[in-house]
This record gives sequence, structure tokens and C-alpha cells, in this order.
Amino acid sequence: MKKPLFLIFLVLCFEQTQAQYIVRQHIRRYHLALTATSPLSGTFKYGGGLENRWRNFAYLFSYNRNYSGLYPGTDMDLEFRIYLRKRWINSRYGVTFQNFIFARGIFGDAAYEGPNVHFLGFNDNTELPDNIYYGGAAGIGRRYTKGVLFFTLRGGIRVVELPDLPADYKNSYRIFYFTGPGSYLEAHLQVGIQI
Repeated sequence: MKKPLFLIFLVLCFEQTQAQYIVRQHIRRYHLALTATSPLSGTFKYGGGLENRWRNFAYLFSYNRNYSGLYPGTDMDLEFRIYLRKRWINSRYGVTFQNFIFARGIFGDAAYEGPNVHFLGFNDNTELPDNIYYGGAAGIGRRYTKGVLFFTLRGGIRVVELPDLPADYKNSYRIFYFTGPGSYLEAHLQVGIQI
């Protein structure tokens, strides 16, 4: 009889600890946020953005410079986010997180520089001028906040369209949709401050 009571006591203690660890709360209001895009991948791209938020709806304008790799160029986007109503707080560390869904429109230009991938064993000295692309993306994300600092992760699907290319360019852009700005997978990391 003592063993089941002791087990129930342990379960109740664990549940109370969990309740103190993660609590569901309403959002803390902020209006503007400045972001740095993917700071850990600074050797491949860098950029920044400005987010404006009104209640659970936000829009974010970003500008990125992709300055290395096979398809260097620039990338601009306008993103719309809908934050879910509740946020979660880790009371032990004082970190909150909130989930969101997003949709974004993308516009940019990308050149082709074969010499940038010689270290992979490709012997391609072809260099082509910038070509404009456009598209969109959608997915889900999570925003972690501690004070005025935040960290955002998001992932989803991206669809990008290149204009009609001359026949001799098409071979160079054959992997545009698997790497670089045309990738089908959307994965982003942002850090910044909010006021």
C-alpha cells in the first residue's frame, strides 16, 4: 500500500515542478523589432529586417545579400506573420516563446559564378550576369524572447520562379532550385532586439 501512495506523491511533485517550469500566458506587446538574418551563416549571406507588429499580426521587411556560393545576389522580401494568441514562459530562465504562421513574397536577383565552387571539385569558369527571380514562401515558426532580445526560427516551403533564360544559361541554373535562393526548403534564423 505504501508503494502506490509514494508513486502518486512523486507524480504529483513532478507535475507541480512542470507547472512551475512552463506557464501559458498572454503576449507581451511590442511594436517594432530590428533583426539580423542568419548571423551564423555570415560567410554565405547576411542581411537585416524591420518588423512592425500590431497585436497578433506583424509584417517584416527584410533585405539579404547572398555574396558567396554558386548564385550570389540580393534578396528582398515582405513577410506577414500571425502569432498564436498564447505564449509560453520558462519561469526558471525567464525565456518566453510564441508560435506563428507566416507567408512571404520574395524578389531578388542571382548571378552564376562557377569559380566559387572550385573547392568542391567542379572545374567551371563560367560567370553569368544577374537574373531576376520572384516567388513566395509559407510555413511555421517560433519566436524566443528574453527581455528586449529575441531569437526566431522558421521553416516551410518556398516556390521561386526564374524568367525565361537563354538556352545556354539553363544548364548553369539547373541546380538553382536545390541550393541558393531558389531552394524549395525555407529555413531561417534571425536574432534581434524589440521595443
